[in-house]
Amino acid sequence: MLVAAIDTATPTLSCALLELRGGEVEVLTTRTDRQAGPGVGHGIRLPGALTDLLAALGRKVPDLEGFAVGLGPGSFTGLRIGLATWKGLAYANRRPIAGVSSLAAMALEAAAALPPGSDALLVPLLDARKGEVYAGFYRAAGGGVAAVRPEEAIAPEAVASRIEGLGMAFGFGEGFAAHAAVLGPLLPHLDGAPDTPSGDAVGRLAAPRLDAAPFDDRALFALEPHYVRKSEAEVKFPNGIP
Repeated sequence: MLVAAIDTATPTLSCALLELRGGEVEVLTTRTDRQAGPGVGHGIRLPGALTDLLAALGRKVPDLEGFAVGLGPGSFTGLRIGLATWKGLAYANRRPIAGVSSLAAMALEAAAALPPGSDALLVPLLDARKGEVYAGFYRAAGGGVAAVRPEEAIAPEAVASRIEGLGMAFGFGEGFAAHAAVLGPLLPHLDGAPDTPSGDAVGRLAAPRLDAAPFDDRALFALEPHYVRKSEAEVKFPNGIP
């Protein structure tokens, strides 16, 4: 089963093609592009990233048999572009689609950087702007990851209270780097962990729900970004625009 996986939660666009074979997952090819500057966002780069990966394998969009997408949290605009594109392709080609947490995808990739046998808490962090970070709290479990606490948009200082009593913990991600002065004394950085979510980790996390799954239009229409916090419009106009 040929699956296209993507994450657009950050300015970094990450796309991957994976082959699913009865529980086994093979990453065929990946592409990660950092935003070159203003006006060069996901909407411009995304179509070419996918078609380039397919062309490298001698394949085309109709050959895709499933779609995996990172749902965030992250950039509201980036998430909408990625999800809308993948939902459109899945609907047009009648293919199954599955969404996963972008922070969980980071945790899955980071688990490989833990010392052998470690069950330390993985704390992926993305920069949420406005003096906050998007934070996830995961442990490696059964080849995947399991959430220990709900994901949140919180002040960097608040991470300390969230990990209290949960044992050894490691932080990582662009959110850690953006607030290293605060977060560094609270928890050690996990070397070798990702700064942003990768498409191949999104695909590996979604694989159990995609392998041999049928097309389900109701599930497709119900798939929404995981924003975690309210948008600026919702904050300013909680009762709608007068």
